[in-house]
Amino acid sequence: MADTVLFDMDGVLIDSEDVSVQVGIDYFRSKGLSLSRSDFEPFLGAGERVFFCGPAEARGFSFDLEEASRYFRLHYAGLLEKYSAGRPDGLALRTVRKLRSLGFRLAVCSSAPRWKVLVNIRHTGLQPEDFDTVISGDDISANKPDGQIYLTAMQRLGRKGSDCLVVEDSINGVKAGKNAGALCLGVMTTCSPSELAAAGADFIASDISVLMRGETMKEVNENLAQGLGDDRKLYGANYVLKNENLIERNSIELMISLAAQVREKAYAPYSHFKVGACLRSAATGRLYTGCNVENSSYGATLCAERNALFHAVASEGIIGVDALVVYSDDDPPAPPCALCLQALAEFTAADSLVILVSKKGERRQYRFDQLLPNPFIFPSERK
Repeated sequence: MADTVLFDMDGVLIDSEDVSVQVGIDYFRSKGLSLSRSDFEPFLGAGERVFFCGPAEARGFSFDLEEASRYFRLHYAGLLEKYSAGRPDGLALRTVRKLRSLGFRLAVCSSAPRWKVLVNIRHTGLQPEDFDTVISGDDISANKPDGQIYLTAMQRLGRKGSDCLVVEDSINGVKAGKNAGALCLGVMTTCSPSELAAAGADFIASDISVLMRGETMKEVNENLAQGLGDDRKLYGANYVLKNENLIERNSIELMISLAAQVREKAYAPYSHFKVGACLRSAATGRLYTGCNVENSSYGATLCAERNALFHAVASEGIIGVDALVVYSDDDPPAPPCALCLQALAEFTAADSLVILVSKKGERRQYRFDQLLPNPFIFPSERK
């Protein structure tokens, strides 16, 4: 049973990743190099040197690291206040105080320089004294994904890996926690559930509030072990965190309207059978459309359903299909073909909605597993 919680800082106790990235973007812009968030994402959570050097080396750009570090320190705190990334009565404060009241030992383990860690702690309304120890990038020689930072905390606290729960938001951080022999809770502020799971996270949740589910240390551990802290849902071969609030913004009626509109753009000179499709992302609530595109070589034809699916994957990466609308000429309305169902099965839950609509307005609604009860999932990905 874990009696010690080792927190990463950025993205876990405070939502400051965007602030850090913006300072990095601003610094390189001042040097004539234009970067975006995507340039920094592979290097988050691995310390200041990697944060700056990773994007620069990828572009073959030379710069002065000491100057960049000074720039970061000069601008970070002010931008953090502007972004209001943490609040004195916020989640970090409540979670830390609850865990402390239950008898947990607590630590912060951040690859950031110590000055930044202390700024962040105080910005949440907490103080360094609220933790049994604070480990920063200044205390270690090997950054995440090496487990040194967590092993250092364990040594200071007199704990071993099996006593500890590491809380992380990045792939490098999760790997560091597992390399130190601890259980790991991945929170979805930076990475998708599938990415966190692939890195080795034992539990995955939207934020650290899961650690407040329980009135004793034992109950907190039991709730995690029973999956009560795991908010992922399996969509085909991938875990995705479903966001009900975002999904509610885009109704089935809107999906039907968009599918009808995109159907008019279908390229079907051979069959003259036009189809439009619209799917809804479980994680973001976003809607993605597609129409059928035929080809003189019939095998090269792309159905509307796969067109919408590939559009979604190109936009979000790993996708969870919460709902799919297929709009066609047929009466009764046509279901997806077997090839489309198999493609959808990679990213669709058994209970995801499939709504078939005809041009005359007839609707038929199914669960996905009613249309494809036994999809093929590659053996190593079967959950």
